[in-house]
Amino acid sequence: MTRRALLLALAAPAGRGESLFDGRSFHNFRTPTQNTGPEVSWVVRDGALETIADARRQCDLWTSEKYERFDLEFEWKVDPGANSGIKYLIQASATDRLKDAQGEFLHETSLGFEFQLVDDNSRAGADRPAHVSGALYNYLAPGERAAKPAGEWNSGRLVVREEDVEHWINGRRVLRFGLHSPELKAALAVRRVNSARMLERLERRKSPIAFQHHESHVAFRRISVRDL
Repeated sequence: MTRRALLLALAAPAGRGESLFDGRSFHNFRTPTQNTGPEVSWVVRDGALETIADARRQCDLWTSEKYERFDLEFEWKVDPGANSGIKYLIQASATDRLKDAQGEFLHETSLGFEFQLVDDNSRAGADRPAHVSGALYNYLAPGERAAKPAGEWNSGRLVVREEDVEHWINGRRVLRFGLHSPELKAALAVRRVNSARMLERLERRKSPIAFQHHESHVAFRRISVRDL
């Protein structure tokens, strides 16, 4: 096989791997702290995992297994104004006390890289190029906008190899970056916060994959993963 043929083969969409979601239960999933079950902030409805937007304990949904090099495929949908993402290469978790119109609630969140999924026409999705769907949230903008309008189902794919990562939306590779590339190092250096330093060190390579709960209604279905 020529080098060009090999590169094309690596970039081409792969067949589905092992199913992570059976469409009926939270089998294969957990919360970050495991102090509660996923049902406190998620619900299974019509073959999809959906967030409970106003839950008083809002937990990211973690896979029970850990992954290092993998190919994740999924379908996702956000409500108008909603915000979510896929977290990977997770370095830690945190439980924050936040407030909304109903008072205080707890948020179990994941500290890692984030494949941003958002209503691109909302304030959260339109304020910065690195905040639109397909971005490496806060750090790298996608090369194009490929997400459908809020309320419509999209396909997504996340590929994590030894040194590089790919974000795909609706069959288009919208972002590719190297984990030790000058581009990523420069983006992390700009953000003088602990989470950026944590991602820069990248001490953990094997971690759960997280589906983010971000105080809004989102849904995921047809989730599968393949070890690379």
